[in-house]
Amino acid sequence: MPTSLHPEPPAGTSRVGRMSAPQLGLVVLFASMSVLFGASLVGYLLTRAANPVWRTPEMPRLPLGLVLSTALLVLLSWFMHRAVRAARENRSEGLVRELMLAFLAAAGFLVCQSANWKTMVPALYGSDPYARYAFTFYWLTALHAAHVVGGFIPLGIVLSRAKRQKYSSSRHEGVRLCRQYWDYLGVVWLILLATLYFAT
Repeated sequence: MPTSLHPEPPAGTSRVGRMSAPQLGLVVLFASMSVLFGASLVGYLLTRAANPVWRTPEMPRLPLGLVLSTALLVLLSWFMHRAVRAARENRSEGLVRELMLAFLAAAGFLVCQSANWKTMVPALYGSDPYARYAFTFYWLTALHAAHVVGGFIPLGIVLSRAKRQKYSSSRHEGVRLCRQYWDYLGVVWLILLATLYFAT
């Protein structure tokens, strides 16, 4: 998780080229997360390719609730973009409101995912003794959900600072970095979801 979610550093502080140190740290985090998600997807596809029978008729289909989960992540990203705009326009009340809405959307995503996991429980007891279909679904979605849970930390920090009016049009890097993190998770989710649907 990004730990430096503070406003833009004052003149004379450390920067790498045109990139601030917090931004560079976030880029490194994205790189490591991409390796983790990429390796998980490769493992999933190899497992899928090695098993011609993937979902038996008695096993449940992928939950329709995944559509709602996706919509909530899209909303979350939209709220974060609006939050950055509010910070740039020095609208402190609007910034707090958008961040709170983003917080609620993230919480709603986790609630929706819990319901999706519940509908997949019968697949664990299907004809496949190893329940690969259900296991890989739980693995990929839980891995993503873990990063969503982790995202509450920077989001909470940014929200707390916004309530204390620590951001302005010239100092709002923390909001921008937080938005980038949630945008990244949104893109990763779409890739995971597309892989699950097409491979299934």
